[in-house]
Amino acid sequence: RTLSGTAVMEGGSFAWINAKTAVVGRSIRVNEEGARQLEEVLMAQGVELIRVDLAGYDIHIDGAFVMIDVDLALVDAERLPYAFLQRLAALGVRTIEITPADSSWIVNCLAVRPGRVIMPEGASNRTLDLLARHGVEMVTLPYGKMALNGGGIHCSTCPLVRDPVA
Repeated sequence: RTLSGTAVMEGGSFAWINAKTAVVGRSIRVNEEGARQLEEVLMAQGVELIRVDLAGYDIHIDGAFVMIDVDLALVDAERLPYAFLQRLAALGVRTIEITPADSSWIVNCLAVRPGRVIMPEGASNRTLDLLARHGVEMVTLPYGKMALNGGGIHCSTCPLVRDPVA
């Protein structure tokens, strides 16, 4: 489907939570009309769309939230509304929260399969230990110079096919 009219939408601000639930981050790159048109498509597929208003000049939700396993997300809780964090818990999604000791870019990672992520260097030992305890395999890359251009690993990819994960 092509969005039309005044709709603005970018893929970095869309994420699947599970087969029946997705989230979109409204920001300077996603307006309400874009979210509404996206929701029309998802509703026809029986999928609920959760809207999350991002703060300030945050442009995409993938800088604060990414699913890394079927029921596990990596989050920057300071950049997400508390109501969204509660909703994730209600959906049975466990979260690993980054801390100030982590580079905020680590959230902008890519799950290449449930429980296996490609992430930039910069995670603290605490976060690496938590990921490992949750059974997450990590492939870390030196990505700092790429991030200077304003995008992370998730931003640099374009999945074309999404296989069922559950």
